[in-house]
Amino acid sequence: MKTLKVLTIVAITGLVGATSVYASPFNAESNKMCQKNKEHRNGMKEIFKKLDLTPEQKSAMKENRQAMREQMKEKRSRMNRKRGMADMSEFVSANGFDKQSFVEKATQKAQMRIDMRADRFEKTMNILTPEQRVKFVILLQETQK
Repeated sequence: MKTLKVLTIVAITGLVGATSVYASPFNAESNKMCQKNKEHRNGMKEIFKKLDLTPEQKSAMKENRQAMREQMKEKRSRMNRKRGMADMSEFVSANGFDKQSFVEKATQKAQMRIDMRADRFEKTMNILTPEQRVKFVILLQETQK
């Protein structure tokens, strides 16, 4: 009964906190970051358009994206089973909050996302010819100036 009360208080506090964060002026900054990410993706699309990819390379890129989408769907469905407060029950008990375990779990999830991004980019770069890679680096550096 006491554990249920503690979990209820944690859940309500989380909901109130999430609502106030979403309504805060800092949310506008988050929208700016979203816009920056969108611009970055569009910039990458423009770079790849300038690389003069062959039809085989285009289809390989498309297959690569499709495979990554399927992999993401599968991983999301696995992760969504333990989403939000259900995951928090591992770290909260009547004795308190296990910060160490929480940080370790969050770090593992972040590392998984980083690894997936790196794998995706590596596969994309492997599709390019050496000349296209050189051109890609030059175009990327130009956009970052």
